[in-house]
Amino acid sequence: MLNNFHFLRPWWFVAVIPTIILFILYRRKMTSNSNTWQEYCDPHLLPFLLVNSDNQRNSSWLPSLLLTIWLICITALAGPTWEQYAQSVYQKNIARIIALDVSPSMNASDIVPSRLERAKYKILDLLKATDEGQTGMIVFSSSPFVVSPLTNDNNTIAAMIPVLDSNIVPVQGVNIAKALQKSASLLQQTGITRGEIILITDSTPTSEDYQVAKQIATNGYHISVLGIGTQKGGPVSAANGGFATDNNGNVIFSKLDQQALQKLATQGDGSYINFSNDDSDVEQLAKITNSNTLGADANAQEETKKLWRDEGHWLIWLAMILVACITRKGWLDKLC
Repeated sequence: MLNNFHFLRPWWFVAVIPTIILFILYRRKMTSNSNTWQEYCDPHLLPFLLVNSDNQRNSSWLPSLLLTIWLICITALAGPTWEQYAQSVYQKNIARIIALDVSPSMNASDIVPSRLERAKYKILDLLKATDEGQTGMIVFSSSPFVVSPLTNDNNTIAAMIPVLDSNIVPVQGVNIAKALQKSASLLQQTGITRGEIILITDSTPTSEDYQVAKQIATNGYHISVLGIGTQKGGPVSAANGGFATDNNGNVIFSKLDQQALQKLATQGDGSYINFSNDDSDVEQLAKITNSNTLGADANAQEETKKLWRDEGHWLIWLAMILVACITRKGWLDKLC
């Protein structure tokens, strides 16, 4: 038992420091008041001058008792423990993969400051709106790269979002099919039969992309698409400043093909949502994710976790007994 003894909330012991300081100041004040009479009167006269001297001597232990009670309470709040117990918890079989396009076209400025930056903000909002189940994330251009495998901690993914840009991938271009296949692979590795792939892109799908999306849908996974950009389009910013140009020196202009992305979502048995300046797009994505995984409750996995038993409540009973003793009529008056 002693080998396992520890405190669940040891930071409560910081409160001991101001407690001891206040107790020392109080004792000094009481001693100072007593010494004031001793400086001017003979010792054999003090018992006659201090009519309550007997009471003061008898009550000198009360401050120490109050200090003891408070220290007991601090120890209880710190959560002493030495024993574990089993606790059953249920984990919903909900899983989603966020696939973010980081190809150069995502640097287009038709959405200020850029498509990619606004997409990153949308992902952060989506992580806050979907706190159940597991979430994973990949980024892709011509090849996909895993940012985070499936995890229950959305904060882990959120911490990585700010550093994502179009320069983190070694080869430029775009391949949606590979991104979808990688996302499906991450879902399959968990053994979860129902899941959602949230594709965030501005790229126009190819016939291969449609075929892959349809195949993934037959395996029980849904593909929803968040289109980032406008149909009017905008110039693509270059990494060194200015705008990207083609081999002829013309500024590259990127437009969003909503119909093509809508078809991709349909092939993937999902929904297409266009970017919005408010939170309506994120709300729709969160709603779609939850509705596509309604059967997850029935397939929830039961897990057993070992938790430390907080034994601090026993000390509270001891403190209450001591408090009951000192709250007898007139006893607190002796502290003054």
